[in-house]
Amino acid sequence: MREIIQDFAQWLAKKSYTPPKMQYYSHIEGMEKWAAPKPMSRWIPEWYKKLPKQNVENTKSLKGQLQRNAPIGIHPDFGTDGQTIKTCPGMQDIMTTGYMVPFWSNAIITTTLDGTQVLAHTATDGSETLGADWETRSSDFTKLEMLNPDSDTVHQYLQGIGYTTEEIGDWRAFQKRPETTVHFKIHPDAQYTTMVEQLPEEWCTTLLKLETPWRICTPPGWSVLYTDPTYHFNDCLQVMPGILNTDYWHESNMFFFIKRKGIQFSMNFGDPLICHIPIKREMLPLEVRKSTEEERERDRQMFYFMNAHWSGAKAYRKFKEVFGYKQKGVCPYKKD
Repeated sequence: MREIIQDFAQWLAKKSYTPPKMQYYSHIEGMEKWAAPKPMSRWIPEWYKKLPKQNVENTKSLKGQLQRNAPIGIHPDFGTDGQTIKTCPGMQDIMTTGYMVPFWSNAIITTTLDGTQVLAHTATDGSETLGADWETRSSDFTKLEMLNPDSDTVHQYLQGIGYTTEEIGDWRAFQKRPETTVHFKIHPDAQYTTMVEQLPEEWCTTLLKLETPWRICTPPGWSVLYTDPTYHFNDCLQVMPGILNTDYWHESNMFFFIKRKGIQFSMNFGDPLICHIPIKREMLPLEVRKSTEEERERDRQMFYFMNAHWSGAKAYRKFKEVFGYKQKGVCPYKKD
């Protein structure tokens, strides 16, 4: 009877429980349609999609190595021959954790040869030099005109990715609206002089700030970690990571270091900009100690289980089922 009551309590708790929600909102109409943040699972890098789970070319040589060097309990025909990192559960999970914010406009960024100034040219707001006064602008800037949203090239591109003629018209109108203007600013390196000394020599010292139209809301006690788009390997931009308490501070601007001096690169509509990972604002107490006999026995069992079942991420996913801690149901009417 006690088990029935516990199971009922668990069921009741799930029915009455509202899961935490990550909310984005914008004051600009149309942002939620044309440039909406999406789960990271929708932004898997192309190189990862193309990577096979098994490298057949190396299977033969790896099999020979396993026959010579494999520890006891792992047979060379075990099914792990030639496996690539695509079977790694750690990579699978990090690539599907969080939410990606795409770029909602178009811009061309140009940096000076000394890396102290930046020219930001946007589709809606023209050119603006950041990091210098008008009189001291460097002569190595190049002003460019962005691709016209009304051009046939844009029309063909949008058709190619599935937009209808009506939707393309809506997108063009969205891009031309003044409120979608991209605003870049900079933070002078005087604010982080000791960090400048640690930056790679080829990086610009100017910290680029991008004001975004998005606001983020999380439940009480939840924050958001800002970090680079996972495994997307941007050659030009490096996100400056940080954590914001988005349960009461909703503004969500972005900060970037530019990784090369004297370059010119584009930031295109739909490009992944930054990854937001919601985290619970709770510091776990630290405990460092010697293992117990129970823990050593559990680890031995896990080792044997891995040897008997391992084939990429499958065994890892089964660990919780076999070795995970089960939460017992608690009667909501129980009095302490």
